[in-house]
Amino acid sequence: MTEYTADQITASVEGIKKYYGKGPNLVKALDGVSLKIERGKFTMIIGTSGSGKTTFLNLLGGQDRPTEGKIFVDGTRIDTLREPELAVYRRNKVGFIYQNFNLIPMLTVRENILFSQDMGNLKPDPGFFDEITETLGLKDRLDACPGELSGGGQQKAAIARALIGRPSLVLADEPTGNLDTKSSQNVLALLRLMNERYHQTIVMITHNLEIAQMADRVLRMEDGKIVSGEAL
Repeated sequence: MTEYTADQITASVEGIKKYYGKGPNLVKALDGVSLKIERGKFTMIIGTSGSGKTTFLNLLGGQDRPTEGKIFVDGTRIDTLREPELAVYRRNKVGFIYQNFNLIPMLTVRENILFSQDMGNLKPDPGFFDEITETLGLKDRLDACPGELSGGGQQKAAIARALIGRPSLVLADEPTGNLDTKSSQNVLALLRLMNERYHQTIVMITHNLEIAQMADRVLRMEDGKIVSGEAL
């Protein structure tokens, strides 16, 4: 077990459980997970469908609440926050990257990237915006709508949207699941580059063992538990 100081940790969970149903219909989506997520590292969580990966990501992102246990991000316990506070947490502390991109079709790429910033009346750093859109190869497509981009291009826009607010935590849910092999490799290389260049803490879930090799740390989940990889 590795010992960490507080400033080395972005997030930690303590004994989290997420149960659905009762009696014979009880489903233990997560069953007592304890874990620390090291700051600035790229962590992959692998496992089959139904192993608890997405449930874990949703809890860490403040999109759901645990049945039991504690969740801390940057020293704040988020599982006890009220919904208005959780909304601020999701907007300011977390960047989400989804398998289905979740871009707003009637907005331009630029508007999609800046959407959460605009919703929070936040002022993005123009220099940082230029840098990440240049790095991601989006500079010439900022005025296009998502439907005019390839799947890989849409996922790049989703990555830029996740990073623009410099969140403490970037959560990626099977971000290459709907992409072809070449686009998947490009998107993963860009995620790794973003992690290394901006020291973003990234937690990504996948079922692909080959993809997982790009991470600093790989955890395997089965039946709502972490069964391999370094845990608390």
